[in-house]
Amino acid sequence: MLSPSDVLAAARRLPRKAQTELAEALLCESDAPSEPSSLEPLHGMSAMELRALANAILAPGHQRRLKALLRKNREGSLREGEQTELDALLEESDRVALLKARAAYTLARSDASNARAA
Repeated sequence: MLSPSDVLAAARRLPRKAQTELAEALLCESDAPSEPSSLEPLHGMSAMELRALANAILAPGHQRRLKALLRKNREGSLREGEQTELDALLEESDRVALLKARAAYTLARSDASNARAA
């Protein structure tokens, strides 16, 4: 069985559209009552804060550096210490992606709850 880190690493290699479709499919599956969700909602945040978080991106400087290091990694030309930097940036990117997913999940649950109450 793949670890969550393996899944995130594989998802990062997908084109942006495929990443979005995957996230939507996973969020739809998590709404199924027969399967418990491993994605925990965020609590204590307003809908505006959740939307902002769901649309968050990696800091532009970090994104540029990540792209440069990924390119060097593909070319096999990473210098000493750059692999550690690349790993740290990938972890940061994963954390941002997970927070975005949790915010989107929380919003979806809130919207579904509000629709049922109406």
